[in-house]
Amino acid sequence: MVYEPELDLLRQQARSIDLYCHDLGIDHIWIMVNDDAWVNRAWWGSMQDRVQIYHRSALGTDWHHNGWVSQQVLKMLGAGMSDNVWCMILDAKTLFVRPQTLNQLLLDGRAATGSLAIYPVFEASRSITNALFDIDLPQQLGPGGVPFLVEPQAVRDMMVWIYRASGQSFADYFQQQGRLTEFVLYSGYIWRVDGSFDRRYHSQCNLHPVNLCHSEVDRFGQKFKEMQNAQTSTVSIHRHAWSQLSAHQQQQYLDLLAQRGIV
Repeated sequence: MVYEPELDLLRQQARSIDLYCHDLGIDHIWIMVNDDAWVNRAWWGSMQDRVQIYHRSALGTDWHHNGWVSQQVLKMLGAGMSDNVWCMILDAKTLFVRPQTLNQLLLDGRAATGSLAIYPVFEASRSITNALFDIDLPQQLGPGGVPFLVEPQAVRDMMVWIYRASGQSFADYFQQQGRLTEFVLYSGYIWRVDGSFDRRYHSQCNLHPVNLCHSEVDRFGQKFKEMQNAQTSTVSIHRHAWSQLSAHQQQQYLDLLAQRGIV
């Protein structure tokens, strides 16, 4: 998932995938572009032949003026186009910092992402999801952001369910809800269908992202220590957080990426 201001981050992500994701059994890499930015398949190195690029203008729907809303729809539409059993959703800023293997992410055929309490900021999303599916969603699927593993077939089934319930396409319905979020919605659908997460998702979480958002700049020291942890799977810094970091803090992060061969 990318738009023009994050193209440099996407280049770094492409490098990190080529370095650390050869044992994930990747069949294809779909880039969902939330504007008209140009993306170069060569950024993915030895994996470039697996890359397909989709601009939102080609997807035949009207788009919300708020890019944060439209990007969530694009993530789900991209996942729904996959014919794989599992699909991993990423933001452009999500960088892999250690080798990933399929047998770590799938245990007994289930995604090893665990579940966690729904953050207070997503309570409005939970309320919308509860009303739509007539459930009381107790938790959301882990790891609490990207990377996020979904079953493409379940995504397609969810879109059909929403169309039948609302009379609207998934894109139109989602973008009219305001504070609905894609991963809480998907968690709610799985709960609606299965009554739990256990059939498709393992309680153990083997994905360990460390993300720094714009409201967490004062926690950079703690977050950076976590980024250096040997168990950390991915790292990311939101561009609005990056602009608030000191030159020294920015250099620390760049040095970490250099140590991992990403820059």
